Amino acid sequence: MTAAIALARRQAAALPDAALTVLVRADAVAVSGAVEGWDRSLRGHVAVALRHLGLQPAFA
Repeated sequence: MTAAIALARRQAAALPDAALTVLVRADAVAVSGAVEGWDRSLRGHVAVALRHLGLQPAFA
């Protein structure tokens, strides 16, 4: 999931289908948790990544 978030933030135009699937599924299951050193929850980073891709997260 962290790799999919990073890809979405860095190369949204060339995001692999597998990475997009990970983000959409993570949004659908309301992922929880945090990554040490990140400035927001994992769920928050999924939302930012989806918005960066022009998609609206389900929980926004």
